[in-house]
Amino acid sequence: FELTVDSMVRTVVIGTLAVIVAGASLLWIALHEPQRMATAERSFSGRAVENGAAIYRDACAGCHGVAGQGVAGVAPALNSVDFFTQRLAEVGYAGSLASYVESTVAAGRPVSTGQYSTTMPAWASQYGGYLRPDEVRDVAAFVLNWEDEALGLDPSLAVVTPTPLPGLAAGASPVDLGRAVYTAAGCGGCHGQDGNPAISGPDLAGIAEFGAERMPDLTAEEYIRLSIVAPSAFLAPECPTGACPDIMPRDYGDRLTQEQLDALVRYLLSLQ
Repeated sequence: FELTVDSMVRTVVIGTLAVIVAGASLLWIALHEPQRMATAERSFSGRAVENGAAIYRDACAGCHGVAGQGVAGVAPALNSVDFFTQRLAEVGYAGSLASYVESTVAAGRPVSTGQYSTTMPAWASQYGGYLRPDEVRDVAAFVLNWEDEALGLDPSLAVVTPTPLPGLAAGASPVDLGRAVYTAAGCGGCHGQDGNPAISGPDLAGIAEFGAERMPDLTAEEYIRLSIVAPSAFLAPECPTGACPDIMPRDYGDRLTQEQLDALVRYLLSLQ
């Protein structure tokens, strides 16, 4: 009988201790879970912004500027007071700014306006682009990450300038410079680059051959040069999504130096 009582006492003690430990654990989790969740959310948000920044650099910076300052006559500023405080009212959008940015990145802006000469291609895969839904959200997260910086800007000091384009470094070939210009100007966003296929613009691989057949009396080099500085002079007959839209920026003749233009032509002629 004494052994049975001792066993019962031990069982009660162990059970009581187990309840106390479990309760303390639950209390610790309850106290620290909000902090853990907040840390995890910041980490997830940081990764999304970082990935969105890489996509923006390759696909968006050529028109909207590296720092989101926009390019006059081409595309609006995204890092601005007006964008974060007035854009939704200007376009009559009833949802949140996040959903507006995501939907615009996904489906594009299919028509130009009097203020901006170019349309914006659709980037989401469901609309013919190459971005997954999570990548569209990442680009939006990167753009929205400018809010604190933008709201601290003095609108009267905002200056819209083109994205700086590289010059020829010592020892670099014209083709190397041309590739750098192609990347910095955002050409790959529409025409494809580094394994990413063309989207709204024609594939340029092999243009040294088929370019000579596009316009009578023009060599491939002359055709490429004309297409850069006067993109509406001839529209390629076919693009990945169908007929080629007339959306290429029209200011490269002003933005590119002669050296940059020559190098870009040499680079395009090298594409196979």
